[in-house]
Amino acid sequence: MSPFLNPSSSNSRSRAAGLRRGFGTVDTLLVVGGAALLAWGGLYLGKYSGRFDVNEFDEIPHGRAPKAVAVAADPNAALLKAGMVAYGKSCVACHQADGMGNPALNIPPLAGSDWVMESSPNRIIRIVLHGLNGPVKVKDTMYSGGQMNPWLKTPDNTAGLTPEEIAAALSYARNTWGNKAPMVTADQVTAILKETEKRVDPWTMDELMKVPMTSGVSASAAITPDQLKAALKALPAAELEAVLKEMKK
Repeated sequence: MSPFLNPSSSNSRSRAAGLRRGFGTVDTLLVVGGAALLAWGGLYLGKYSGRFDVNEFDEIPHGRAPKAVAVAADPNAALLKAGMVAYGKSCVACHQADGMGNPALNIPPLAGSDWVMESSPNRIIRIVLHGLNGPVKVKDTMYSGGQMNPWLKTPDNTAGLTPEEIAAALSYARNTWGNKAPMVTADQVTAILKETEKRVDPWTMDELMKVPMTSGVSASAAITPDQLKAALKALPAAELEAVLKEMKK
């Protein structure tokens, strides 16, 4: 028998003892290392797993407050919210919730309207204040035969809108359904209301096209003499007489 396999051999016994000691150390390291990894994994999942809910996944550990991040509030949020309410109160029945109007009834759309999205609201404010009569061309489509009532709140029109509500409703229409245009202020509405306080008839498209689009400038200061003559000729007789009397003072 080979001396390497002889159980009675001292060399064989010492070598076998050494092998047993070596395997024992490796086994212990594996067990301890595996336990440490499992413990670390349990702690990590406890902090970051979000209970394995995809709607709750967060890399911020549970129980630890996230860092505060400053988010600028939309300065126009309150105005647009008020505008949505005013629009729902007075405009939605005709122009619809999607702003597409009702072509069958000759009601033009507000969504994508060139009138609504003009840089200055000088014309569209007048339409809401006093109404619109006759045909109007919107996005290369002519809408004829319709009439929009005035929406200014007065003792005779208690269901109408205040200058603040008109500004809000127009701001909403100018920034909804893909529209994008400057907000309308109550001061703008009030200024035009004062400028047109003697007007009693609804506007026509031809009259509105003569209204200057420079915000904050009165019509008399912004138009040429020929334009002024044309505008005066377009006025109803009673209103023209009132204007001429006012000019003589």
